[in-house]
Amino acid sequence: MPIHNYGKGALIVQVPPETQLAAAIPVIDFTVPFQLPQPPDTDQGLADCCVGEGWSKYHWQFEQTQFSVRSLFAFIAQQYGADIGDGGNRLVGCGQETFAEAPDPDPKTPANMRDKTGLDESLAQPNEEANLLQLKHDDINTLAYAIKNFQGAVFGVQGTDAGWQDMETPVPPTAAEAATIGQPNSPVWGHCLYAMGHHIHSDGQRCIIAASSWCNEVKQHHIRENYFTSGNTFIGFTVTKKGQTMDQKFIININGTEGVLVVGQFAVSGALAKDQQTLDNLKAAFGFTGSEPTVTFPNQ
Repeated sequence: MPIHNYGKGALIVQVPPETQLAAAIPVIDFTVPFQLPQPPDTDQGLADCCVGEGWSKYHWQFEQTQFSVRSLFAFIAQQYGADIGDGGNRLVGCGQETFAEAPDPDPKTPANMRDKTGLDESLAQPNEEANLLQLKHDDINTLAYAIKNFQGAVFGVQGTDAGWQDMETPVPPTAAEAATIGQPNSPVWGHCLYAMGHHIHSDGQRCIIAASSWCNEVKQHHIRENYFTSGNTFIGFTVTKKGQTMDQKFIININGTEGVLVVGQFAVSGALAKDQQTLDNLKAAFGFTGSEPTVTFPNQ
């Protein structure tokens, strides 16, 4: 089926991240390939439910249980598609039914994926997760960090039919194409993906491996670094499983002065220490255990 016939559905939004996670995290070594287990194959067909697909694949990674895409998407669907953040809020606020409890229709269409008939929110609630964190989406290192530390991330890409003729290794829109977003007949569409791995691509670029929701055609998409540097990714999120802490703690060294940094769900906290005693007091105050990594700035 031609790429223009495949459903997409992520509403393109450009919202400044609430938490600049990328400002504090260690640099990920992309030369060491890393990939999480592949979620079950799903195909959204003609439906505009990619946001539900992306979050459901992420949810599978937490629980190793296939979830009903419809039980999430039907509650967040707009006239066309859905906001990626709404999918995350639904997952942490209401949960999601399993595929066994609410099987997805086959084939999927825009209408039947919005049908709430038979959905039971009391069955979804036990499968809710803990926290939602907005990521710095235009930094490939941030997504790689989330993949290794939070079992993945969900993010948006801007694409065109021409640029996605090779579905496995797509090309981002040109600057001229991206400038048409929001205008009638723009060739640029939004698509939601679940990020599940990273490596160095065959062309030498750092690359995020994403699970496809067009599995009748392709299993994975390789989103290379030029997608991020050209500004054609948008709004990313990671979540934490119930019982997993969101706080990430680091020892920081800025031009030889050490301190502590804590990246939390809604804020980044930290301080530099004037001497060793102050540093020890800060570590105790923030609950450091001695196993935290050190991040040196400037990072050469």
